[in-house]
Amino acid sequence: MNTPACTKSTTESCTTANCTWRCALRVIDELLSESGAATGDEVDLLLDLRWHLSRRTNAEVALRLFCELRLQMEQRHYLPFFRIRRWMENHLVAEVRACPAAEPAMLPLKLDLYCVEAVRRVCLCAAARRGTALLVPRVQFAFRELPVAAARPLEVAAA
Repeated sequence: MNTPACTKSTTESCTTANCTWRCALRVIDELLSESGAATGDEVDLLLDLRWHLSRRTNAEVALRLFCELRLQMEQRHYLPFFRIRRWMENHLVAEVRACPAAEPAMLPLKLDLYCVEAVRRVCLCAAARRGTALLVPRVQFAFRELPVAAARPLEVAAA
């Protein structure tokens, strides 16, 4: 299956069906390569976000970094942040637990808000609307599982 890259030249929207797990990294790389696109502090945050997205180990930190960067940069760089937001909506989930010992309900993220705690509250409300009794609720953000084919490292062609 040939999937389009989420670059400046791509006109298709980023959906679960056509979004690769490296898409957001490419968009961040474009922002980093554009002269004057980001201040020194923003470059540091972009590099941190890129690292967390490439490692896929701490979705909470990645989401916090994204929200901070979005507040600072989205007005100047709407399209790249739209693409990163779509990627995150496709690759992150909210794990909502009614209590710490309960099995999590996996909910999709909608990143219409600029604050992680506001996103967390929306997820809790969505779980409540589904009829989940929230005794001592917990919301944790996680990366979706990658398909086995996508998780393999890229092969380097022999010269």
